[in-house]
Amino acid sequence: MLRLEGRVFFANAELIGQKIRTLLDQSKPNVVVLDFSNVPDLEYTALKMLTEAEKRQRGRGVSLWLAELDPEVLEVVLRSPLGQGLGREAMHFNLEVAVAKYLASLPTPSPD
Repeated sequence: MLRLEGRVFFANAELIGQKIRTLLDQSKPNVVVLDFSNVPDLEYTALKMLTEAEKRQRGRGVSLWLAELDPEVLEVVLRSPLGQGLGREAMHFNLEVAVAKYLASLPTPSPD
């Protein structure tokens, strides 16, 4: 889970992308949840960066999920190629819902 803070726009999109790539390269997750609870605005350049990152990560077998999107940000994402690529099932009301979905997807351990 990664939390973005503040407005995401052309001036900080590349730096945010670099930090996310570094974290993903280090941890090699299967699922990444981006917490948008503190993101009031998502500008076109940042949206494009996220779209490209999602495609790259999907190619590596990593699923990108979004959580707690502001209603206006959600509308922007839904109308974009990112929203089309992710689908509604990768956008979650909050982190708790995303974590519950992830935990439910894990294989059940067999009793020994």
